Amino acid sequence: MKWFQKNNLDEMQELKLLKIESRGYWIGFLGLFLSIAVQAFLYGPENAGEMLVGEFIVFLCMGLYLAGGCLRNGIWDRHLQATPAVNIGFSILAAALTALFNAIVSYRNYQDLYTACAVFVIYFFMLSVMLSVMLCICSALYHRRKKRLEETYDDDKN
Repeated sequence: MKWFQKNNLDEMQELKLLKIESRGYWIGFLGLFLSIAVQAFLYGPENAGEMLVGEFIVFLCMGLYLAGGCLRNGIWDRHLQATPAVNIGFSILAAALTALFNAIVSYRNYQDLYTACAVFVIYFFMLSVMLSVMLCICSALYHRRKKRLEETYDDDKN
């Protein structure tokens, strides 16, 4: 179709549009995350499971698209380096927040502090290990892809 090929925007408008689209993406991504978290907290994970399937699929697809696109283009983060220390730190932070959320839901459902603490410990250790491994794998893929892109850029420059 011809009308999709022509771009009526200048460079400044194109950059502004990209910024608007980026903010819209992050608003949608965080909105879905909060919607899932609030519904899981209000109804409990076991009751909210069927209600959240559609939102979770959209959230998962958005996250996978962002991660895949960044890795494919050799992009990690604006402010953070892809180092093991950063990966472990963020794994521990994400695991602690997730474990705390699940411990609170467990305490709300069963009114047992021991069970809530056990849920926190199990979730924390399980998630921190899984997330650390996943981030280390993604970091290795990022470094390999960045090296290939730099080699291609150097070949094209010569």
